[in-house]
Amino acid sequence: MNLQWSGGTVVSLTNRSDEIAEGDILRLVKDHRQLGELCDLLECCADELPALPPAPVVEKICDALKGLYDPGELTVPPYPDVAQLYDAADPLAAVLIEQVHARHIADATHAEDLVDALRGSLDMAERISPNTLGYMLRCFFDGCRQAMDCEELAILALARHRLTAATRSVLIDSLRLRASGRRFALS
Repeated sequence: MNLQWSGGTVVSLTNRSDEIAEGDILRLVKDHRQLGELCDLLECCADELPALPPAPVVEKICDALKGLYDPGELTVPPYPDVAQLYDAADPLAAVLIEQVHARHIADATHAEDLVDALRGSLDMAERISPNTLGYMLRCFFDGCRQAMDCEELAILALARHRLTAATRSVLIDSLRLRASGRRFALS
């Protein structure tokens, strides 16, 4: 698995007169789809416990997760710079963006813990129980999916009048896809 983050798409919500560039939303949704695929893979791993994927697959998963928390791995983080996303005088915007930011931090923390647990699972002496690993996997992929939903819903709520119909449709379709529970098979 090789996640190629688009580089931390910043979707500006502060200038009320301009439409938000559709390209920014498309990059964000593409990042979310890739992250969703990682979540689907991790959900399959959780469902297959106590069996683990082969070591090369575990390493690819760990490398993808590491990109979520290790700034040395990326020149720009995969998440937008929330400080540029909203007008601080708008209390709704501030609360929504704080929520998005908090979820990103939780995702990064869960990703880091999961990398440590998965890499330790390759060594029998460091292996944690399947129940503990399953819980950690579920914390990450459930939280990550919620963070993506929260971010897309925040954009729809805060910039609804500045989105083209096509851009709104892209965001709504992305939300629908995750809500449908579509999962990808392990390969």
